[in-house]
Amino acid sequence: MSTTLATLLLLGELTTSPSTPSAPETATDEPGTADNVNADEPPAADADADADADADASVSPPAPTPTSESTGEPDPWAERPKNQQLPPTSEAVGRQANPALSEALSETPKKKGYDKYESPQHFALELKFGPYLPTIDRNYAGPDTFGPYAKVFGKTDDRGVTTAEPKSGLMPALAFEWQFINPAGIGPLGIGYTFSFFRDSAKALLADPDPDADSIRSEADSTVFWTMPMALQLVYRLEFFADRWRVPIVPYAKGGLAWALWWSKDGDGNLSRNSRGEKALGGVWGWQINAGGMLQLDFLERGTSRNLDRTSGINHTYLFGEFQLSRIDNFGRKESVSLGDTTWFVGLALEF
Repeated sequence: MSTTLATLLLLGELTTSPSTPSAPETATDEPGTADNVNADEPPAADADADADADADASVSPPAPTPTSESTGEPDPWAERPKNQQLPPTSEAVGRQANPALSEALSETPKKKGYDKYESPQHFALELKFGPYLPTIDRNYAGPDTFGPYAKVFGKTDDRGVTTAEPKSGLMPALAFEWQFINPAGIGPLGIGYTFSFFRDSAKALLADPDPDADSIRSEADSTVFWTMPMALQLVYRLEFFADRWRVPIVPYAKGGLAWALWWSKDGDGNLSRNSRGEKALGGVWGWQINAGGMLQLDFLERGTSRNLDRTSGINHTYLFGEFQLSRIDNFGRKESVSLGDTTWFVGLALEF
């Protein structure tokens, strides 16, 4: 009997369908009913809050951005979830803020005044011209009135006889300078190299001239003398007043070793020879000093000067004049050829 009763109860439970929801009660539109009471609004608000909470719970928090263990910055090579961007670095933020201001604040100007607008200055270039006469006969102590150089290249009369010392000739020179330091912005100190050349020519003297002839010189032959003096010098330019207060005068001084190559050729282009058959070719050591002043041309048009600096890197242009004293005679040896001179130069200089 009990078994039969349990079976009936089980069959009753199986015939019931709990998955079928009951139909919701519909609200009536009749006034005065309990379903239209305003008390229903707070529960609706609670339902919206519950829905927002469920939505927030359904969204997973963003995954942390992979970072580099060494620098602490975001690692660009690490895998990251889709649709996730790396945050900008501090450098990128600084550049986006104001690049010009950041650069200006990070750089400390080395110079003041007008010079703070200039590009870096490390070199100088000079082109100059001046009179020159080699002092070859400086140590001559022979019986003749004029030395060997004056006999050939000096002033002559109608017969070609020397009557006066030779005139100075024009000598062009090119100088390049490396300005390796500017202590306290007072002026650059550099090492300069100067290259110059000089040429002189005259009709060749006859070896056995006829005393009754109209000339003691050859009309078909000539003698040409060449020399190329060079100097390696320490250079200082006092640019403090020009850079700070725009005073356009820049004094400077140079000093160092000098060396000159020389040779002489005949009319056929061959090296001349003396009575012992020795070739007229050699080199002589010595020393050289220069001192002068430069007129800075920036004051004529400072706007043009700044544009030239920005476009070509030329900081300054100058007109200058200088005094030169050179003693190129193997440091005073009596038997040496002397190629030094006391002279002056004028020229154009650029600093860049």
